[in-house]
Parts: sequence; structure tokens; C-alpha cells
Amino acid sequence: MNTYLFAWKPENWEWIDLQSDILKVKETGSATRLWSAYTKSISPGDRAFLIRLGKKQRGIFASGFVKSSPMPLPHWSGKDKLVPRAFVEFETLFDPDKMILPIELLKIGELGNQNWSTQRSGIKIRPELVDDLEALWFDFLKENAQNDFLNDSTINDTTFYEGSKTQITTTRYERNPYARKKCIEHYGLNCSVCEFNFEKTYGKVGADFIHVHHLNQISDVGQSYIIDPIKDLCTVCPNCHAMIHKRKIPYSIEEMKNLLLIKAE
Repeated sequence: MNTYLFAWKPENWEWIDLQSDILKVKETGSATRLWSAYTKSISPGDRAFLIRLGKKQRGIFASGFVKSSPMPLPHWSGKDKLVPRAFVEFETLFDPDKMILPIELLKIGELGNQNWSTQRSGIKIRPELVDDLEALWFDFLKENAQNDFLNDSTINDTTFYEGSKTQITTTRYERNPYARKKCIEHYGLNCSVCEFNFEKTYGKVGADFIHVHHLNQISDVGQSYIIDPIKDLCTVCPNCHAMIHKRKIPYSIEEMKNLLLIKAE
């Protein structure tokens, strides 16, 4: 998986339905849009960050994953020409006027070696800088995403807040590359419930494959909650992960182990 930086300059293109897309992410977990992508090597599954450039405060305000390879499609301005564009699924999307990781922080230390003021959308982020970027973005989410989650005045359905929206929030952390990496570094690639290891069973095709599960529901831990990739996440195989979520209040790891023991008997 490579990591790419997509760019938005409001002076060139007005994102009219930005607020609708932000709400869609909060309601469903993602919003997919076509975005200019001038690097031919971009592939489905690649990591994507979105930076706002131009006259307003500049910085990253969205992240997600690429859903398609670049395709020659009509220019967003309506001009009679084709440009490479790709579908990007944003799983985190903030209002950049209220919540943005400023470009000044991206220019500190080794991250300063990346060109953040790109004139092209869809440039590759240098591989040796990806871990630092993911760590910085993860810290930004820890400090700000929970406030955004709790202060959402557009959604008032208590059931939705306690149910689907909680699951969407935890899923973002489970898929976050930085959180996944730290969790796997600590727990390894065996399932925490059944100890299944994909590489031992399937060989190279199963190498490095495992699901990451969020141990606590956001609604259970209070407003001051800040995720810890080791205390709050664990590695599980897809089968056990599916069984954990078979009921509204997910089974604990210990409960799942006991279910396996009961079956064995």
C-alpha cells in the first residue's frame, strides 16, 4: 500500500456539498468522491490524505483510501478536456475552517522533506515519511475527533448515537494504519481468541493478514476517552471478529474464549 496526497484549492473549485459529505461520513462512515489524480501508479487500496491549499489556512483535513485507478474523465471545471481522476473513499472528513492539521506542523522535522504545497493532486508521499505522517494524523484525531463526535449538533437521535455512530467511530480507529501497526507490533499476527495464524495456514498469501478489533464502545468510556492502540485494540481473525459482533453489545475476548472451550467440551 502506497500513500498519496490529494489537494483541494477552494479558489479553483468550490466544494458546494462539503457539509453534506461531512454529515455522510458521520452517518455512514464514509463518503466517496472523484478526485484529480495525476500519478499513474495510484491503485485501489492505497492510502489517501487530502490537504487544503490556497489563501485560507492550509493543512490536512481528511483521510481515507483510494477506490479506483485513475481514469481519463471530464475536467471538474467543465473544460472540454479529459484529466486523470480516481474515486477516493474518505473515512475521516472535517470542516477545514474548524478542524485542520496545519501545514506548519507538516513542515517540522523529517516531514519537512515532503512537498506539501503541491501544484498537482495525487502525488506520492515519500515512503520513509509515511509512519511519521500517520503518527501525527493519529495524534490529531485523538485530540480532535472525539470533540467533533460529541459536539455534532446535526444528529440528535440517541439510538443512532449509541449504536451505528459508535461503531463507525471505532471502525475508523480499527482501520487507521498507525493504530493497526502499533497493535500488531504488540500482539502479533495470531488471533487473540482462537490463536489462528494466516501465514502458518496459507503461506505467503496469508502473511501479515489479521483483523484489528476495538475492545471498548465509545459510548461506554466517557467524553475524555483517548484511544490507546495497545489497551483498546487487539488482533482477531475474521471469523472471531464476526462472532464478537453477533450481538448489540459485542462479546469480550474472554467470553469468546469461553465459547470455544464450551464447544471443545
